[in-house]
Amino acid sequence: MIAIDNEETEDQELWKQLPNTEGEERAELLIQLAQQALYRSSGNEALALAEQAHEIYQGLGARASSIAMANAITGIGYSLKELNRVDEATKALDGAIDLLRESKHPFLIDTLSTKAGWYGEQGKWDEALASYSEIAQINELDSNTKFYARNLFSIAHCYHELGNWSEVITYALKAREIFKEQKMIFEISWCDLNIADAHAELGDGEQAIFWGRKANDIATLRKDNEMICKSNFVIAKGYKVLGKYQDAENLLLAAQDLVAKSNDWPQITKIERELISIYRLTERSTEADEAERRLSTLTEVAG
Repeated sequence: MIAIDNEETEDQELWKQLPNTEGEERAELLIQLAQQALYRSSGNEALALAEQAHEIYQGLGARASSIAMANAITGIGYSLKELNRVDEATKALDGAIDLLRESKHPFLIDTLSTKAGWYGEQGKWDEALASYSEIAQINELDSNTKFYARNLFSIAHCYHELGNWSEVITYALKAREIFKEQKMIFEISWCDLNIADAHAELGDGEQAIFWGRKANDIATLRKDNEMICKSNFVIAKGYKVLGKYQDAENLLLAAQDLVAKSNDWPQITKIERELISIYRLTERSTEADEAERRLSTLTEVAG
């Protein structure tokens, strides 16, 4: 209740100041009000306020700060995103990115990251890849080592979603090398997981198991059930490639137990599909049919 009261008071103070302002000062207040509207999930109000600020900056012409103009455009983008107009929101960010790129402003990386994330939410992985690649180039030039490694991992993730398994391995290994230098063990285990999965998809069961076990070792030491589940899953895929179906099934069932009480429906679905594959490969059609029935129920409910 106190937080809400403080938020309302801040809103009221900004609105009181607004009639006595003009030009850039008025635009700045409008952007602050747009941000407050976004905090309340009032997308239409936020959009109207950000667009007013943008109009003021346009009217100022060359006198307007390019950073302030970019801020207003970013506000429009966030408002459109709040209204689930994601395509328009992502396109709106392009204008801000162009201004920030020209001025070489540090906010460029944040805005590119936002754009990449929005592309990822839409499943536009080629576009997300392009944004993450630009961020990586900037961080590499600026010697921001940790952030550069994270960019490389994001690139590997995009390639994973695109099914380009060789590039997944290439970029995850590059990220892993830097993470290892920085003693970032948690991040290393995620690299190992992706490398393992890529090897399984490429039909190299031995390497899938090798890298999957590395991820599983760290996960077990950390008692990280999510990572234990996912590493069991990729190791199982490796065993399936090698024709060791019982080992694969045992690990899939262990992974299933770990994920059962979560809301990670994509992982639950992946495990179920692999189990169906094992049942079919071992000629257990009754179990496969039953698992497919369960999966169809989930698909119908979850969409």
